[in-house]
Amino acid sequence: MQNKDEVTILSPCISLEGELWVRDKAIVNCHIQGKIRVGGKLEILSEAVIEGEVYAQAIEIDSGAIINGRIVIGKNKQNS
Repeated sequence: MQNKDEVTILSPCISLEGELWVRDKAIVNCHIQGKIRVGGKLEILSEAVIEGEVYAQAIEIDSGAIINGRIVIGKNKQNS
């Protein structure tokens, strides 16, 4: 049995290069260069810098966050 309320949190002290896959929910407040794929909701906080592709069912973006790349919201083959 899987917990449907699992949350992955990336704090400002993290820098990630590559692909991030999260099944349920992710909260990002760091620098990411690459692809992010979230099966549920993605929250992008004010200190986040994302360079790359973002796929999620829903996205919330705080003022101050920087996103340079492609964003796909909703059900998509890339997201499964």
